[in-house]
Amino acid sequence: MNTPAASIIIPVFDRTGELFHVLDQLKRQSRCDFEAVIVDDGSTTPVTPAELPGNLPFPLRILRHESRRGIGKARNTGIAGAQAELFVFIDSDGDISDEHWFEKHMDLYARAGAMAREAHLPRYVFHSTVSGISDSYWGRSDTLSNWFGSSMSKPCRIRDRHVPTHNTSVHREVFEYVGPFDESLEVCEDVEWSFRCQDRGVGLFFIPGALIGHFDRNTFRDFWMHYYHFGLYALAVRRKHPRSAYQWIFPNGPVSAVVLFLPLTFLMTLYITGCWIFQRPEVLLYIPGLHLANIANYAGLTHSIFNERRKKARAEKDMKP
Repeated sequence: MNTPAASIIIPVFDRTGELFHVLDQLKRQSRCDFEAVIVDDGSTTPVTPAELPGNLPFPLRILRHESRRGIGKARNTGIAGAQAELFVFIDSDGDISDEHWFEKHMDLYARAGAMAREAHLPRYVFHSTVSGISDSYWGRSDTLSNWFGSSMSKPCRIRDRHVPTHNTSVHREVFEYVGPFDESLEVCEDVEWSFRCQDRGVGLFFIPGALIGHFDRNTFRDFWMHYYHFGLYALAVRRKHPRSAYQWIFPNGPVSAVVLFLPLTFLMTLYITGCWIFQRPEVLLYIPGLHLANIANYAGLTHSIFNERRKKARAEKDMKP
């Protein structure tokens, strides 16, 4: 059996319908010399081939966790079970309407390699365009908040942010060099891993052109909780990488968390608006949603800071005779 050109790794938890949709779209790709590696992260109803599209023109492998282990562990399981040397990560709630997506992605991955060699970087990560799919105000606000990296119109090296693990390809050697995803993080595992790559001199490259969709969060509750949880784990990631981009503006205690609340949430909203303004002027209509996303993120971050302080005070109290 020939080794596939790439292993497309798709973690899933209780999203069989969305997974069916993605696999049905992969089935129609103009180039199918890949394998699909499904990692079922303890779904209530286990994912089985009978629930998925038949007559697939590529190998399909299903790996299962008996209980939910988290997205970082799911991706690591996919890496360990993949046959190819190149991994392409996509989400189970993605949308691949372009039948030439994989072909374009592979071509752009090679182009990213040329950019890495020009920069004298032996290892690199490639990410391409993600477009949010939504039908509500909160969904579109989520799209603009979550995927503002896709507002870039030209190929570039990413130095000041992370690479999302959706529409992203990485060679096995990179994981052998920097290590797997941090399984202790419920979210932000791709943020921490990206910072680790940057610390170790791995180039992160964005090249538009291999568009993939993502079904974003259409209710206020889902929207708020996503960014709140992101903020909860942001502190742990920043503690692990004190030299990461913009570290100097991050609050490091309860006082600075309170003082910086208004300026930081305002500046982040302004920054995201600026990223989109020329490409999507309608971003102005979603400034309230963008600002709420940043408030939710900061609320989670502040919660984790105060919780850390409480734990420290409790530990000091327990140490007293």
